[in-house]
Amino acid sequence: MWRGKQYLGGLAALVFVVSGAFFTGPGCGLIADTDRIVVAKIGDKSITRGDLFRLIYEMDDDERPIIRSRMDYRRVLDQYIDRQIKMPLGQQMAQEGKLNIDREMAREQFFKQSGDREQEYRHMWSVPVPKDGEETELMKVYNLRAADIQAMKNIIEQETDRLIEQMQGEAAVHTLAAEAFRNGEIELDPEALRLEYEINQEQLHTFEGMTFLGLQFPASDPESSAEASRVRERVNNGESFDAILEEYLARSMRYGIESDIENNPSLTRFQTFWDQASGAREGDILGPLYMPEYARAGQDASGQPVQQTVPATYLVFKVLEHRPARTLTLEEATPMLAAPIAYAAMMEKLRDERGVEVYEDKLPEVRGGERDIFGD
Repeated sequence: MWRGKQYLGGLAALVFVVSGAFFTGPGCGLIADTDRIVVAKIGDKSITRGDLFRLIYEMDDDERPIIRSRMDYRRVLDQYIDRQIKMPLGQQMAQEGKLNIDREMAREQFFKQSGDREQEYRHMWSVPVPKDGEETELMKVYNLRAADIQAMKNIIEQETDRLIEQMQGEAAVHTLAAEAFRNGEIELDPEALRLEYEINQEQLHTFEGMTFLGLQFPASDPESSAEASRVRERVNNGESFDAILEEYLARSMRYGIESDIENNPSLTRFQTFWDQASGAREGDILGPLYMPEYARAGQDASGQPVQQTVPATYLVFKVLEHRPARTLTLEEATPMLAAPIAYAAMMEKLRDERGVEVYEDKLPEVRGGERDIFGD
């Protein structure tokens, strides 16, 4: 296993990376020779073992992979080659106005992937940098200077820049893949599609859903819960729900609601609703059930799309249709599976166009849990 610092067999000589070369004590000429072995090419540019070792050595501790086999080296090499293709492509398409990565979105992604330091970064980003010489109470508490705050903000901006470059590269390949697929330049390999489906089958499913028609009473009105209960009682006593619905709609159309909803477990605010509604059958009368406030797409007076807030209500309703959760068929899942397959095909096309060659037999071996420094 190789984690940045290495010890060379019985020599126990620490390897240092200096100006791209490896220096030890005895045998340094042999090491230098093996480090010049070319393991890949991108057009006329060669990538050597030394380049690969240095690439891994210079990675951040939380990004550096554990090297246990030659295939671990291959993964690092492939990722490096793909970055050399994707990032310039993303920059070019961004300059041409074909891509626009939102900076706030990239910064938010940086915060979320910062682990234990997420809240620290968020807090420092929100703190204004005071004028020279000024010291706020918060700065006294945390023993901070204006330069410290600015330095942290600079780090956040630099990391945001790095993420934008990565996101631009990914978006560029996805964009080209979609265009090539639409133009018939990329075809989906049926076998790859089938394998992708089998691997991801557990995630490829529809949620339980239902369509219902009913009465809604605003939760902001203290009488609403009692009124919804009275409607339920009338149904229990044998009155037709359809007749009760007609009665309320004659008073005001605001009482009526027709909706189609899904039981998405990630939307925890609706869990109480689905605890009672799940498994209902067509024709069932349910309620009163509490429906929390939620947002939905709508249109303003000019017909422009806007997000509308629907206030919390108590519902009594009839189930018009119930759809149980089920696994998607291969045909239904194809639109979702097509993107990663087309992406992989486009990356292969881009690698071919740029003359990428990988010499897997020249990659270093890993013996006895350590990388093969001396080569073969």
